[in-house]
Amino acid sequence: MYTVGAEVFFEPKSIAVVGASPRADNMGRVILNNLRHKFGGRLFVVNPKYDNVDGVKSYRSLSDIEEDVDVAVIAVNAMATPSVLDDAGRKGVKGVIIFSGGFAETGTEEGIRLQEEVVSVAKKYSIRVLGPNCIGVYNASNGVDTFFLPLERMRRPKPGPIAIVSQSGALLATLMDWAAANNIGISKAINFGNKVDIDEVDSLNYLVKSPDIKVILMYLEGVSRGRELVSAIRDVTYKARKPVLILKGGRTSEGSRATMSHTASIAGSYATFYEVMREANAIVLEDLQDMFDAAKVLSASGVPKGPRVAIITNSGGHGVIAADNIASRGLLVPPPSQATLGALKGLFPYRVSLKNPFDLTGDSRPEQIEAVAETLINNGDADAILLVALVQPPTMDFDKTLNSILNIRRRHPDVPMVVVTIGAEYGERLARALEDVGVPTFEFPDRAARALSTLWRCARCIGAEEPVDIIPHVSEGAKDAVEGIIRRALEERRVKLLEDEALDVLRAYGIPVAEYCKASDEVEVRECAARVGFPLAMKVVSPDIIHKSDVNGVVLNIKSDQEAVDAYRTIMDNVRRLAPGARVKGVLLQKMVTEGFEVIVGGIYDPQFGPIVTFGSGGLLVELISDISMRLAPVGLKGAASMMSETKAFRLLKGYRGLQGANIDSLAEVISRVSLLLYNHLSIKEVDINPVFARREQATAADARIVLGEVEEQLGER
Repeated sequence: MYTVGAEVFFEPKSIAVVGASPRADNMGRVILNNLRHKFGGRLFVVNPKYDNVDGVKSYRSLSDIEEDVDVAVIAVNAMATPSVLDDAGRKGVKGVIIFSGGFAETGTEEGIRLQEEVVSVAKKYSIRVLGPNCIGVYNASNGVDTFFLPLERMRRPKPGPIAIVSQSGALLATLMDWAAANNIGISKAINFGNKVDIDEVDSLNYLVKSPDIKVILMYLEGVSRGRELVSAIRDVTYKARKPVLILKGGRTSEGSRATMSHTASIAGSYATFYEVMREANAIVLEDLQDMFDAAKVLSASGVPKGPRVAIITNSGGHGVIAADNIASRGLLVPPPSQATLGALKGLFPYRVSLKNPFDLTGDSRPEQIEAVAETLINNGDADAILLVALVQPPTMDFDKTLNSILNIRRRHPDVPMVVVTIGAEYGERLARALEDVGVPTFEFPDRAARALSTLWRCARCIGAEEPVDIIPHVSEGAKDAVEGIIRRALEERRVKLLEDEALDVLRAYGIPVAEYCKASDEVEVRECAARVGFPLAMKVVSPDIIHKSDVNGVVLNIKSDQEAVDAYRTIMDNVRRLAPGARVKGVLLQKMVTEGFEVIVGGIYDPQFGPIVTFGSGGLLVELISDISMRLAPVGLKGAASMMSETKAFRLLKGYRGLQGANIDSLAEVISRVSLLLYNHLSIKEVDINPVFARREQATAADARIVLGEVEEQLGER
């Protein structure tokens, strides 16, 4: 049972470096020197080959140290790590950081065995483990710096409001180095590599309580505790009001293979990851440039109070590009108020555009740019400023331009401002001068627009209220009935429910289903036809026939008893001829539904996040337009309605160009009940109800496919 979390690594009072030596290129020595630079706690060295390392007494083992040791930094090879960890356990060390590679990330039997041994020893002594294959932690407030990169090769950034959580050590190191060069403040950072123990969830649970952290940037490749990650992000964003921005590696099959070899992760579907993170109230970034730019703007100012952006420019083309990019990202480029227009008209000649973008033309002067910004902000016309300041024209005196921009920043520190400037000499000089005092600059207006968009997304993220929803009730009897159907299928070594079984499952969960009946002979066919009513469809029921149309096992639009009997005979003859070895359980007769919009409701069991419910355009449109929305299951009625609103199908469902709309409430209940089915029965790996006919009266399921997990796996769990 663990008694400490990630805080033991960020806030230790004592650290022992195991494996440090006097060699200049020794990893442990670099870590020791970095810690000696600012760490105020007790420092120890463990290396039986030396009496001291760089003036620090060296002990033969951790157990030989008389004082308490909070964290042991293990800088030895993979083979030697388990014995050092055992020594740490006997000493009572609370946490260890394992730097070396050579574990599961190699994919070798030996590497996997060594990692399993590390986990076993750590559990034996209840030691928290960071790594293996990581660079550790950084905390600017107390000098904890376990990065094995020398200070002269990787600069450390100044303290600031940002924390970084990264699965990649190299990416973290380069981001930190870049931040230092660009005057961006980062107070805390952690890299967990193979994350056999401490991971992104532990990191967030610590950072949510850190008063010096206002923004968290994350780079992840694989997620091991998906549901707990969602819960942790919600705590950070909804309760602590701190935005979480995530960049995901391993989006493609090629990228997923790379993450496996890099940090022993298995990356799930990126589409699922994206939607789940969005549902968790996190902001998903597109690429590394997005992450770097986000760090730049987030360290410079707070978030905007609204979506209105004023674009002030001395280049018409740059202004147009900025406006296009701002508008396409959900922000507004509104015209100025009458009060602002009146104030500005007296300052500018007729040729100057005062519409937003404010194109002050190529002969504008710095004081005019300043005057426009001041007027807009003072009159409440702008929540953020995008300023294009090209300093090539002779009217744009360098010093005056710099001072005008700094005046705007000084007078209005709460209004985010980004500056676009480009040029080989003067442009670079202006950018450097502004970055040195914390004003974010960009070479191109599209990047500046993306950065402001990220700020606005952060504002919406931390201003949102955690949703409260209503989930329909499902009786214990219904759950037991479904479990009985699943158990019978598994005992018969089937991982796919038969058609009638799948419909029985839906009906048990209160999901409206088109009337159906199973028949095994001609007498039962007549009885079922009378019960179901015409017109009806008939299809063969067999665990051995996946695609019924391949064996001519489906007949549609049956309108009488005799047609039903004839269809039964035809299907049986076709199956005997085209699938002679197939086990036939009968035929399913089902009332044909021809009215309503065809949608799909379903879900999967995701290896990272568990049950996921999906909704989208159904019928033939499923693969054609890929119109799908998804949520973590279970989802309530409000969440289901929100899912529908995100799809292209929703416009049709509401009623479009004279077409009658569907019963949205009934469809929301179907989605919610399917999500409960997935959540309550984890043996189910896939549900596909296509189509569901969304009609004015109610939503009705017409066809269902339910797939279970592997038989041995499921029977073993039972």
